[in-house]
Amino acid sequence: MSESFSLGSGNECRLLPIKMELIPNYFVLAFPIKQGQPSSSEVTEMFELGIQHAQSLAAKHIGDAQAFSILYSGYSSRREKGWHIHIILLGNRWKKAWLYLVLAGKNVLQAFGLRKDDSPRSK
Repeated sequence: MSESFSLGSGNECRLLPIKMELIPNYFVLAFPIKQGQPSSSEVTEMFELGIQHAQSLAAKHIGDAQAFSILYSGYSSRREKGWHIHIILLGNRWKKAWLYLVLAGKNVLQAFGLRKDDSPRSK
């Protein structure tokens, strides 16, 4: 279930489901790398699209349109190249706590160089 959306600029973005056992109901709204970096207006439009789709997906999968979190990592802190936002559907505080625990573990592994990390190194 990958969906493409046209932005006002004519560029596109894609909503992709991410299959990850540790984090269920996980999606990414991505600006394809081949298009370069999005303009500030495209970023704003993608955040608006992200929120709309997060609400729709949460209503459909969880039964509560407000049961989601959106995460964005800037260039210097993201693992994967390319502009994207994460949409994670949550049903309760325990699922949110689990998400943060998984993210903390992932970031510790990356900090120690035990997991792939394409981000530039801060000095």
